[in-house]
Parts: sequence; C-alpha cells; structure tokens
Amino acid sequence: MYELQSGIFETVGKHDDSVTHIRYSDQTCQIVTAGLDGKIQLWDTRNEKSLSFVRNMGSDVISMSLSGFNLIVASGACVYLLDLRNLEKSIQLKDSYMKVPVACVSSVPYSEGVAVGSVDGRVALDIACLDQTDDIRYTFRCHPKSKAAKNHLESVNDIVFNPIHHGAFATGDNAGFVSIWDFRRKTRILELPRFPNSVASLSYNCGGELLAVASSCTYQEANEREEPPQVFLHNVMGK
Repeated sequence: MYELQSGIFETVGKHDDSVTHIRYSDQTCQIVTAGLDGKIQLWDTRNEKSLSFVRNMGSDVISMSLSGFNLIVASGACVYLLDLRNLEKSIQLKDSYMKVPVACVSSVPYSEGVAVGSVDGRVALDIACLDQTDDIRYTFRCHPKSKAAKNHLESVNDIVFNPIHHGAFATGDNAGFVSIWDFRRKTRILELPRFPNSVASLSYNCGGELLAVASSCTYQEANEREEPPQVFLHNVMGK
C-alpha cells in the first residue's frame, strides 16, 4: 500500500501465487485481494492490516468487482456473489452466463446487478432496475471483428459502468477497441479510435466525464502487438 501524503510503501500481506485483483471497501475499511492461488483475502486497515478473512474459491479468480457490500467474483466457469457482511455464505448467480469462458465481471454501482464479459466478445447483463417494470436481462455480442474474411471474436477484457450517467457503460476488447453503450436503449453510443495495444483495463473518474484506458499486451494471443504500455484519458461527455 502506498501512502500518498507520506510517500511510504507498506506491505499489507501476500498470497501463495500472483495477486491478480485488488479492491478497497469504503463500507468495511478492508482491502480485498485475489490471486492465482484461488483465494480471496480481506485485510482490515483499521487493525494493522491484519488478515481478517480467507476464502478458497477452488480455482483461479478470473475477475473481481466490488460495489457497496456486494463482491462479484468469477472463478472457474461460475460467477459468485459474496456479501462482505456475511462472507461465509456465497450465492452462485448462474452455473454459467455463457457457454464459453468468462473473461471479466463488473458490478453496477447504483443498482443490484452484474455484467459478465466473455472470451468470444459477448456481454451478459443482469440488472435490477427499480424505476422500470422489467429488469435488464439480455446478452449481446459487442466486439466481433472481421479477420481474413472470417468472423474473429475478441475477448472482452473489461467492463465499467459510468457512475453518474445511469445506463451507460464501456467495454474494452483484446483487439484494442473501446465502445460505450446504453443498456436501457440497447444501443452503442460511440466507439473510440483503436488503441495501439489490447485494452487491459478501463476506469471512469468520479464525475463520469473522463474515461481512462490502459493499453497493454495481455498475452492472450501469440500475434499480439507489443507496444509499450500506455494510459489514455478521454473526455467522453463531449463526444
């Protein structure tokens, strides 16, 4: 952990293998980590960064997303919902949202729901909408690309919801494309110009007008371009 004011680095803890995901809960003041050892670990920042909980998922944690007390975890072929207030109990949301491996998951910051991205360019949405009669539940293919006159499907590497403009969310794929969608209208709002490498991660700022895009080799394909990793900022409200 890095203290911005003091500039001090501090080791919080460790996993038995590479750490793949880190989140922080404002509600519980805990750091949530996941790794290739298949474990989810929680560290209490109020008590000398002590390890407060360990959960073995049984296989690699592919993706993890946190919103409020709800922790969404993709492990193996399944997507799980865990409540930080009762971590001993987990809910398996579905045996599989897709017939292909899951690539990423993202919780909805302003509603009960989840978005699941697949390795073949599809996104499944399962969102409870309090202001609508029907909940949002559908799957669509968002990143099909033509390659050598064949249908070549790129993995959805990340999904992020706009924290202010409800209904808008962004997806980034392994070919370097980012699209912004409206899940209520089921339409694409815009597609950004192709980035120099795969889209490894996405993040909105708190105001929802800036989208950060991390472009980096993800080593999913043998012929990926290996440009230096870069982070781009886009003002998406003016587009």
